[in-house]
Amino acid sequence: MSFGFGWAVVKEPKGVTAVLSPGTFGHGGAFGTQAWIDPKRDMFAILLIQRTGLPNADGSQMRQTLQELAVAGVKTR
Repeated sequence: MSFGFGWAVVKEPKGVTAVLSPGTFGHGGAFGTQAWIDPKRDMFAILLIQRTGLPNADGSQMRQTLQELAVAGVKTR
């Protein structure tokens, strides 16, 4: 990922961004909140949580599951 204007931009989908398209942008928060916009899929995903003690919130199972469900929902349209 790269950063521009305060947002992370997916250059090569892998790891926690594996299901997202190149060019997806967003950001994770300190307590697990996530927001990602995937223009190629016309999709956005927002995970609103405030959880302390969540190690590496960007790599959490909650984030991965949310992204997988969001992408699966777009594919079924």
